[in-house]
Amino acid sequence: MNKYILVFLLFTTITSINANAAMIDDFNGGDMEVEATNTATEDYIHAFGGKRTINIEKTGPRKAYSDVMIGEYSHNSAADTSAISTITWNSDIGVDLIEGRTSSYFAIEILSIDQGNIILTLLISDITGTKNTVSLENAGVGTKLISFNLFSDINFLKVNEISLEIAGGESSDLLLGSISTVPTPSILILLGVGFAAFSFNRRVTIK
Repeated sequence: MNKYILVFLLFTTITSINANAAMIDDFNGGDMEVEATNTATEDYIHAFGGKRTINIEKTGPRKAYSDVMIGEYSHNSAADTSAISTITWNSDIGVDLIEGRTSSYFAIEILSIDQGNIILTLLISDITGTKNTVSLENAGVGTKLISFNLFSDINFLKVNEISLEIAGGESSDLLLGSISTVPTPSILILLGVGFAAFSFNRRVTIK
C-alpha cells in the first residue's frame, strides 16, 4: 500500500470521527463544587437540553468532594474515607444521540486516577422510562469506549437522562476530561491493516 495513500486514509478517518463526535459534557461550563458532610447535591443548567446535577455521598470521617472547573471533573476522597459521586444530565425532551451520524459508542476521557479502586457505571434512560446500566471496573487513564449495543432496548433517538456514577474506595481520586459519543472506532482496524500492509511492502522492497 502506498504510504501516501495510507496517510490520506488515516487523516480522512480521524477527521470523520472528530466531525461525528457529539459532546455530552466537556466541563467547560458551569463551575461547581460539592463537598459532602454525608450527602450533597447541586444543579447547574447546562447543555444536553437540560441541566447537570452532581451528587456525592461519603463514608468515613474525613472530607470528600466533587467539582467542575476549567474543563475537568474531579472526584476526591481523603484517607479513611470513600465516596460515590454521580453526574447526571437531564433533558425535558428526548435528545437524539445519533442525529444522522453513526455514533455508536460513549467515550469517557479519564485524565488521571489514583489508588485505582474506582468503578464507573453509566446509566442511560429514554423517554419511555427504559433504563440500562453498564459498569467499568478498574479503568485506567485514557479514553474508555462503551458501546451503545450494551444498553438493550434503549431508544438512542429519545434519550432524556445520562448518569455517570463514580464509586471510589478509600483515598480514591479521579479526574475526567469529557464524556461524548463517537462513531464505531474503525480507525483501529484501518491502523492495523494499513501498518501491516506498509510493513509488508517494506519487507518486499528490502529483499
